[in-house]
Amino acid sequence: MLRFISRVFCCCLWLGAVQAAGSIQPEPAFDGSPPPAPPLRAADPTPETLSATQLPPAPLQAREQPSALEAEVSRLRSRALSVDPQPGRVAREQARAAWLLGLLYLHGIGVAASPGEAAAWFERARALGEPLAAAGLAWCEIDGCRTAPNPAAAQRWITLLRRVDLPRAQYLQWLVDERLSPLQLATPGLRGEPVPATPAASAPDRQLLLSAARGGNVHARIELGFESITANRPADALEHFRAAGSRSEAASANAALLSERLRVTPPARSSASAADTFARAQRNHRGEGQPANFVEAIRLYRLAQNQGSEPAKRMLELIFSRPGPDGQVDIAWMQQLAYLNLSGGAPALDSTTVRRELRREPTPLFDMLPASLRK
Repeated sequence: MLRFISRVFCCCLWLGAVQAAGSIQPEPAFDGSPPPAPPLRAADPTPETLSATQLPPAPLQAREQPSALEAEVSRLRSRALSVDPQPGRVAREQARAAWLLGLLYLHGIGVAASPGEAAAWFERARALGEPLAAAGLAWCEIDGCRTAPNPAAAQRWITLLRRVDLPRAQYLQWLVDERLSPLQLATPGLRGEPVPATPAASAPDRQLLLSAARGGNVHARIELGFESITANRPADALEHFRAAGSRSEAASANAALLSERLRVTPPARSSASAADTFARAQRNHRGEGQPANFVEAIRLYRLAQNQGSEPAKRMLELIFSRPGPDGQVDIAWMQQLAYLNLSGGAPALDSTTVRRELRREPTPLFDMLPASLRK
């Protein structure tokens, strides 16, 4: 009995040990490999994923590079406004920069045109010692950069300019005299003939213009070209324009225009009777050997035209191209046309039309700008 109980007790101990051994997992052997990645699962939403996607900032656009002219204007302004001007070369550079800025503002080159700003820069240039600034200050008085024009006030600046640029001073003096001279109106005589001109009154003015032109002033040359056109001397006008053409774009353009106008086909020959009638018309028109008679001149021009005279036809076209205020023939215009050469092979020029197409420079100072800064 005791042996039986002992065996039962041993069996129970063995069964307990077996059950206990089955619940313990064996320890895995260490292999040195990294632990497996955790299983993928949806990430929790974050404020960044819930908000709208932010676009990357737009790339900064490169600032447009200033043009060479704008860079030059900036350089001149910086130089002219330098603090504490120094003597010698630096001071001359400052004065020169202020002078050029005045010219640029006067003509609207690289900056918005502003005569008032131009006058201020001219004054600064003068204060810094630029002798040519007197030309700018004289022109501002003549043309009125800040106030109404006052040509008489330009005299003091012209006097100073004579020391450094005599031809330009002479041209500006001529311009002042012209602005201050009373308006001359052409009036016919009692019987319609032209009144003799009085050149003595205008001789000093023209002498100034001639002296300025001889000294090389391009504006005086251009003005003499205009004068020659008015006097029906196209060859002289062409010579004046060509003389100034190398330093003036306007003069060069005038010479090209005039050269083109002078390349016309000579008028066809008319019969002897037509030529004789045209000559009689001219004598009445000009008052040669008889009092001028414009009515008879027009009648004879018409007769010569009917006889085949091309010069008579062209003269009539000119006469009636500019009627007077009452619609009738303009006597002053008839006087201007009297000595227009329309016969033979000489070219015909309608001086009024040509003058409207000819050009002057923007101001009498335009040629003082360096070529690199002109438009």
